[in-house]
Amino acid sequence: MPSMSEPSAAREHVLRVAEELFSERGYTAVTLKDIAERLGVRQAALYYHVPQGKEQLFVEVMQRSFRRHQKGIERALAEAEPRLAVQLTAVASINAQPPLGLARLARSDLPALTSDHRADLSDLGQRALITPLERALAEAYARGETRLLDTQVTTALFLAMIDSIHEIYQAKAISREVLARDTVEMLTQGLLRR
Repeated sequence: MPSMSEPSAAREHVLRVAEELFSERGYTAVTLKDIAERLGVRQAALYYHVPQGKEQLFVEVMQRSFRRHQKGIERALAEAEPRLAVQLTAVASINAQPPLGLARLARSDLPALTSDHRADLSDLGQRALITPLERALAEAYARGETRLLDTQVTTALFLAMIDSIHEIYQAKAISREVLARDTVEMLTQGLLRR
């Protein structure tokens, strides 16, 4: 029996579909039956890929999503000009799609998991999303670009704002890039020294 860490086209398809559903509705609202129906297979077939069930699948999906976002954030920060607004705009552009649903994740998804999985995903989320951005904020302060801020609070606010871009984008005829840029401009106007 293959583990979820073994690469296969079928496994990738299961992970993609599960991620779509979890992103749309959240962990607690999605059943393995929902995932199986979307895949066009019987629910029992999913246990071939995830013998421990829905929680195992959700954890795999979130680990993969956090790692993908971490790579994108780190690449965006490394490639952007070393100015906070430019860096945050680069991060916002990649983080706006696909969204993580951070508020739902914290409010309902994580509390529904076992304590070990909850702790593991919380730690990974910290390393993947928060740590690189806190570092960028600290570097901006060291360059004299910002005033002294609580980097953890600022990072959390930035991520919450960016995470909501997806919802706003669906309701308005504005590009994600424009929404990302405008969000960063709103945030940095209060951060940048004048």
